[in-house]
Amino acid sequence: MKGAHIARRKLSVLMLLSGIGLSGCADPAAEALKKGQQIWEGTCKVCHLNGIAGAPPMGNSVAWKPRIEKGEATLVSHALNGFTGNEGTMPPRGGKPALTDEDVTLAVRYMIHNSQ
Repeated sequence: MKGAHIARRKLSVLMLLSGIGLSGCADPAAEALKKGQQIWEGTCKVCHLNGIAGAPPMGNSVAWKPRIEKGEATLVSHALNGFTGNEGTMPPRGGKPALTDEDVTLAVRYMIHNSQ
């Protein structure tokens, strides 16, 4: 019995340190960022990793600052509908029409989160 108690205690500590919590409910904000990351890796990374076609590379706070200042709604609109500016072109939905509005929004939020 003592071994089982120690195992439960180790599991509780591990869950606490990993942010899972005893309820088993994940943090919604963390889950949204994770989904945004998956979408970014499957679509956006092609251009936003190295700045292809004028895309601001994710993580480049200098390139992202003026864009972020325009607000999330503007960035999401550009990602959904496409955008041509002085520095390049953003195809609608990253060139993947099957992405939902929510998918695009989550990917934009992920890039903003990692580019401030």
